[in-house]
Amino acid sequence: MRKATTSDQTKTVKRTRQREGPAITPEEFVTLRKPKGDLVLKIDRERVSLTSLDRVYWPDEKLTKFDLLCYYLKVSPYLLPFLKDRPAILQRYPRGIKAPMFFQQDLESAPAFIKTVRLTNQEGRELNYAVYTTTASLLHFVNLGTIEQHPWHSTTRHLDKPDYLMLDLDPKAAPWQNVLEVALRCREVLDELGLPGFPKTSGSCGIHVYVPLKPKYDYGRIAQIAFALASEVARRAPQIATTQRSLAKRQKQQVYVDAMQNARGKTIASIFSARAKPGATVSMPLTWKQVEKGVKISDFTIKNVVGLLGKNGHAWGEFFGSAQLLKL
Repeated sequence: MRKATTSDQTKTVKRTRQREGPAITPEEFVTLRKPKGDLVLKIDRERVSLTSLDRVYWPDEKLTKFDLLCYYLKVSPYLLPFLKDRPAILQRYPRGIKAPMFFQQDLESAPAFIKTVRLTNQEGRELNYAVYTTTASLLHFVNLGTIEQHPWHSTTRHLDKPDYLMLDLDPKAAPWQNVLEVALRCREVLDELGLPGFPKTSGSCGIHVYVPLKPKYDYGRIAQIAFALASEVARRAPQIATTQRSLAKRQKQQVYVDAMQNARGKTIASIFSARAKPGATVSMPLTWKQVEKGVKISDFTIKNVVGLLGKNGHAWGEFFGSAQLLKL
């Protein structure tokens, strides 16, 4: 990406009309029993068209698009602060996790309530990115088959300046216990620097460690800092951690401490994002005590996360209040 501007996209994005007729409330929606076909949901003063509610997204678990929409509707109060005003890369699975998927960066059409931001990529192409704004926008994207939510690391207000950095602890063939130990080494390094670290399961195979920032430095500078942190973690635990990107040069027991995802335009599944993986797992925010006790990816799914939030609260509730102004 070379340039980013925000603008009124009504001239470049075709605005679609939402369905007319009766609409139901969120309270009515979540109590439906095995709904089929289409309906209109009224939320955030908008009418959101929801289609093919009985389409199976996770065949083995027999979970449908309706189940996914209910999950996002219920978790939205916790999730939206981490999505709001961020461009999205839509990873669409319109036929579920076992069918072909595709990435959508250029939004060709959308209802009037969907905000977009116009970005010029490295090839000089101008693209209209979708932007998360409200629960209505989130549900519209989910209805398109966007099982996972992949926001930018920056908001439209500071497009070139991320407000967090992250380390992706990717095990590949390494044992899960090594991932947990490397995560704790990340905490050790961050603690010594006076930086808060927030861990979460990836929902796929690893752990992500985030550091909230005040949006002062550009992506290039933050990426350099992230790589320095990753290198220090790998230096302290060389038997189980590495920054070696090549699988062929990596030992099987080593966890890859990946700082490459901090580049401009890169995205990572948000906290509370469902994953297009067996089990309908969720990228779950954690406490460090959970990491110490041996938390597992499979502990969190779209079927139990809302209940766990009601019981245990939000592990990342202080995330944005902990944002640091780095002194370089």
